[in-house]
Amino acid sequence: MSVTLESLATCFQGILPAQLFTCSSDGIPNAAYLSHVEYVDASHVALSFQFFNKSRRNIAENPNALVIVPDPDTGQGWQLRLRYVRSETSGPLFDRMALRIEAIASYCGLKGIFKLRASDVYEVLAIQPAPEEPGMASESVRAHAARRPIFTMRAMQELTEQVNRVESLDALLDAILRALDENFGFRHSAILAPTEEPGVLVTIATRGYPESGTGAEVRFGEGIGGMVAEARKPIRISGLLRGMLYALAMHRAAQGDNGRRHRVPTMPGLENPDSQLGVPLLVRGELVGVLCLESEVPYRFHEEDKASIELLGSYLAMAMQNMQLQEQTEDRGEDAAGAQPARRRAVQPAGPCSNGRTRRDLTYYAGDECILMDGEYLIRSLPAKILWRLLTARESTGRQEFTNRELRLDKSLNLPEWKDNLESRLLLLRRRLQEKSPDIRLVPRGRGRFALELACDVSLSVRP
Repeated sequence: MSVTLESLATCFQGILPAQLFTCSSDGIPNAAYLSHVEYVDASHVALSFQFFNKSRRNIAENPNALVIVPDPDTGQGWQLRLRYVRSETSGPLFDRMALRIEAIASYCGLKGIFKLRASDVYEVLAIQPAPEEPGMASESVRAHAARRPIFTMRAMQELTEQVNRVESLDALLDAILRALDENFGFRHSAILAPTEEPGVLVTIATRGYPESGTGAEVRFGEGIGGMVAEARKPIRISGLLRGMLYALAMHRAAQGDNGRRHRVPTMPGLENPDSQLGVPLLVRGELVGVLCLESEVPYRFHEEDKASIELLGSYLAMAMQNMQLQEQTEDRGEDAAGAQPARRRAVQPAGPCSNGRTRRDLTYYAGDECILMDGEYLIRSLPAKILWRLLTARESTGRQEFTNRELRLDKSLNLPEWKDNLESRLLLLRRRLQEKSPDIRLVPRGRGRFALELACDVSLSVRP
C-alpha cells in the first residue's frame, strides 16, 4: 500500500522534532533540526526557514534534501525525499506557519525575535519508512492515539442543552466551560473578552486552575489568546513544550523577563502544556471573545477536529452575544416600565471598625483608573470606575440598590452608546470581588438590578 502525505497528517504537528539533511555541491553533508514541517498539498511540503543558513547554502548549490518526520502515534519515522521549488515570504501558507511560530515565541516572551523568514516549499519525490526500530512512542501518546473521538454529535448536543438552560451571562460562561470539561474532556479552559481599551483582552472565566485568574489582561499579539485575537483565526499548537524549548535554545542570548512587576493578575496556565488551542469567538466579524484550551497530553487537538472547533467557536460566540443583548434589552424594558425606587439606609460614616467587623481601605488612583484594596491591586479600567461610583454613592446617600440602566446613563463612566458590554464588566467586577474580598458583594436583585452589600467597614480615598 502506497503512503501519501495525507496519511502522515500526525507527523506535521510538531510534536516530535523533524530532521533536515542537505549536502553541498562538493559532497559535505549537513544535518539540522526543524521547528516545523507544513503540509501544503498532495505532493508538496513547506519547511520553516529561520536559522539554517548552512542548510540554505547547501540547497542553493544542491536542491535535493531529505527530511525525516516521526509519527507521534506510532513512533515510526518517515523519510521524505525532497526537491526545492520556491520560497514564500507572504500569502496564506506563510501566514499560517508564521502565526504558529509567533504564538510559541509569544508564549516564551520572544515575540518579534523568533520570526519566520520564509516558507520554503519542496516537492516530495518519494516517501518511505525510516530504517529504525518501531514502537518509540511514549505510553501517554499511545493511549491518546486510541482515544475516543472528541467532537461527537452527542457531546455537541449535551453542550447545547446545557447552554440553552441558562438565563444570565454569568451562568452561561460557567455552563460553557463545564460542558467543555464534562462532554469533551477539556479540563483546563479560559474565556477572554475584549475590553474598552483597544487591543486588550481580560479574563472573565476559567476552569481547572488553582487560581482563577479573573481580571488577568492579555494584549493582542501576546500569548495564544492575544495571537488569536490579533489574527482572528484559530491557533492549534501541538508539542508546545518542545516548541518552547526549541525557541529558548535558539535564543539563549535574548533578553527574557525585564523584571517589571504588573499589578494585575496573571493569566492562569499549566506548567507544562503539550497542546494548546485558541479559538476566536466571532459574530459577523465582531470579536466577542477568545476561548483558550490547553492540555498536558500531546496532540490533544487533531487536524480533523479543525472544522468542528471553528463551528463550536461560532456557536459559543452567538450564545454569548445573544445573552448580552437579551440582558441589555430586558434591562431597558424593565426600566421603561417603571422600576421601584432604590432602597436607602442610614449612612455609615467612615471611622474605626464597629462590632468587630473587618475594615477595608480602598484607594482609587484616578490617573491609572484602578482600585487598590488594603494596598493590593483589585481591579482597573471601567469595572474600577463602576465600583468606585457605587461605593461613593453608597457613602454619600446610603443607597444599597442600583440598576444597570442608571450606569448606562452615567456620563462619567463614558460607556459607548452601542454595545457597551456593561453586563460583562459587571460580571468581571463581581467575580473579582468574590475572589479578593467576599465581604464586598454585588448581589442580583432581579433583571437589571443589583445590590451592593458590605459585610465590612470601608474607608475610601482618592489619589492622582
